[in-house]
Amino acid sequence: MRTVYPHVAVIGVDGMGRFNQKAHTPVMDGLFRDGAQTFSACSMSPTISAENWGAVLLGADPMVHRLTNSIVSRCPYTNETLPSVFRRIRLAMPQAMLASCCTWDAINTGMIEQDIGVQKCTAETDEALCTQIEALVQKKPTFLFVQFDEVDGAGHSFGFGGEKYIEQIEKSDAYIGRIVEAYKKAGIWEDTLFVVTADHGGHRNSHGGYNDTEKYVYLAACGKGIEKSEIAYAQTKDVAAIVLYALGLEVPTYDKQGFSAQVPKGLFPRFRGDYHRPVPQAFLPQTRETPDFHAENGLDAILPGRVRLALFFDGDLRDGTGTYSFEEIGHVKYYGGGVSGFYGEFGATGYGVCPAFRFGRKSFSIGVWLKIDPTICEDVSVCGTKAYAHHRKGFEIALQAQDTQILLGNAQGEHVQFVTPFHEFVSEGWLHALYCVDQENAQIHVYYNFRFVRTIPVEARFLGDMDNLPFTVGNDGGHYTNDKEFRLLFNMDDLLVFDGALKPADIEKLRGYYGV
Repeated sequence: MRTVYPHVAVIGVDGMGRFNQKAHTPVMDGLFRDGAQTFSACSMSPTISAENWGAVLLGADPMVHRLTNSIVSRCPYTNETLPSVFRRIRLAMPQAMLASCCTWDAINTGMIEQDIGVQKCTAETDEALCTQIEALVQKKPTFLFVQFDEVDGAGHSFGFGGEKYIEQIEKSDAYIGRIVEAYKKAGIWEDTLFVVTADHGGHRNSHGGYNDTEKYVYLAACGKGIEKSEIAYAQTKDVAAIVLYALGLEVPTYDKQGFSAQVPKGLFPRFRGDYHRPVPQAFLPQTRETPDFHAENGLDAILPGRVRLALFFDGDLRDGTGTYSFEEIGHVKYYGGGVSGFYGEFGATGYGVCPAFRFGRKSFSIGVWLKIDPTICEDVSVCGTKAYAHHRKGFEIALQAQDTQILLGNAQGEHVQFVTPFHEFVSEGWLHALYCVDQENAQIHVYYNFRFVRTIPVEARFLGDMDNLPFTVGNDGGHYTNDKEFRLLFNMDDLLVFDGALKPADIEKLRGYYGV
C-alpha cells in the first residue's frame, strides 16, 4: 500500500531557481539529504511568477490557466472549469484545515477561490509571514502552501546569483527551519510530506526567458516513506499532482488542455504511473530556392490576392510583391541555407523600415520563419509598429529562447502582452510563427510550424488601428530594443503579411508551399 499523508506542506521560495546550490543552506541540506530531490525541475514558460505559481496551484500549463501578474493582482480567481488544488481537496475533504500564506498576496486572491474556507494570511516581509505561519501550524493544517517573496526581490534589485541575493536565500533557509520546528512542536512532523520548490530562477536582474538560470528550479520532498532518490523529470505544475497523491486523493487524468500535472517518477517509491514528457524535435525544412512571387508555384498563385508584403531576404530587403520599399538602417547580413533561398541576420547591426506600409483597422496575418537560438536571454524585437518598451499604440512581435510574444498597445497608453511557448514543439532549427489577427471577432490565432497552438481573446480596445510608428522589420518600431538596449542579433526568413485572418485551408496551402 502507498503511504497516505495526513498533512502536506509546500514551501515556495519565489525566484530561487536552483541557486540554493551556491548558498549555505543547512536546513534544506539536512532535510533532503535522505529525501527525494532534483536541481533540474523545469519552470513553465514564461518563467514568471503568476504563470508558475498558477501552474503549481492549478496543475495546468500557463496557456491553459492564462494567469499573468497583472490578472492575478486585480481579478479574483473564479474559473470553475479549472479548480485550484485547494478546491479539489475541499471537495474531497470537507473538514480539512487548509491554509495559504504568501508575501505576494495576489496568490491568495488571484489563484485560490474565495469561498472554500482557506485560511489566508500575508505580511509585508518574509520574516513577519514566517511568524504568522509558526502560529498557524499549531492548528495542524491538512495542506499548507507558503510563498516567500524576498529572494525574487533581491534578484531584481541586486542580480540573480549575486552576493545579496544569495544572502536572502540563506535567510529563507532559516525560515524553512522555523516552519519545520513548528510542525514538530505541533506533533505532526512525522505525518507530514514536506516539499520545497521555486517558481523560477533569474538572469541578471530579471526573468521571463528560458535559459538555464531561469528555467531550472529546485524541487525536494521528505517524509515517511520517501527514500533517498533523484526525482526524474518534473515541472513546476507537477506540485499539484504531488499534493493530491500524497493526501490519498485521485489525481485527474492527464489533459493537455486542462489538468496536466503528473506525479514525477522517483518521488514516491511505490508510484508506478506513466509520465507524459514533452519531447520537442528539431525542425529542419528542406532548403530550396525562392520561387518568383508571380510564378506558377509562387505565393501569388498559392494565395491569390492575399499577400500584401513578401520579404524573402534573398540578399536584400525588396518586397516580392513589388509594392513597397524598405530603407535599410545599418547593415543587414545575408547567408545561404535559409528555409527558402537566403536568410537575413537582423538586430543590432541592421534592420529595415517601411513608412508607407500600413495595417489600418483591418484583419491581417503575419508569418515568419525564425531561427531558434537558445542563447537569447532578452526579448528580441522581430517586427512591429510600436516602441517595445513603451505603452503606445501598435503591435510588436518578439522572440526569446523558448517563446514568441505579441504585444499590443492602444492610444490610451494601455498595454498587453501574450507569450506563447514553443519549447514543446521544436528544440532547434527553424520555427514558423504565424499570428492571424481577427479584428472582427477580437481574437488572435497562433500557429507554430503550421499547427494550431492557441486562440487568444483580445479586448477590443487593443485592436483597431494598428499603425503608429513606421513598420520596422528586425527591430521594434522605436528602433531601440535590439540595437541600443540589448545589442541583439537574430535570424529570420520569409516574413509575409496577408490580408485578413488566414483560415485553416489557407494555412494548409502555405504549408504545401514550403513542402512541410
